[in-house]
Amino acid sequence: MLARRPLSEGEMAIRLAGKGVPEPVVAGTVARLRELGLLDDAALCRQLAGSWQEGRRYGPAKIARNLAARRFPRGMVEAVLREVSPAAAVAAAAAAALRKRFRGGIPPGRENAAKAYRFLAGRGFPPEVCRAAVGRLASDTPEGDD
Repeated sequence: MLARRPLSEGEMAIRLAGKGVPEPVVAGTVARLRELGLLDDAALCRQLAGSWQEGRRYGPAKIARNLAARRFPRGMVEAVLREVSPAAAVAAAAAAALRKRFRGGIPPGRENAAKAYRFLAGRGFPPEVCRAAVGRLASDTPEGDD
């Protein structure tokens, strides 16, 4: 299972249980894999969060949802997000996502600004970051006829 991609302890436990492995054996197997260094939730959680923020330009809410879906403990997810997503990094990721999506700038008009806002909100950015990023990109765009 680990040959395809790294798994969290929770994912490994669910996969083993799905194959009919008894619960005590699942717990022992997960513990042994952790001892061997084949399962490292903290390192994998940090790596995924950083990759999703830098590479895919996701916001903290979407990263948290994705990490929860990968069965990382809630406390670990919160700690990793505090570490990986300081306010400046979140704002930079939002700006980069907008620049990539709207390469020519946000077209003028409230509807287009709302579309850009919805795009960022859907990627998991907080409302204040969405407003600031849309405002900055819209003000950097040459004014057109409105």
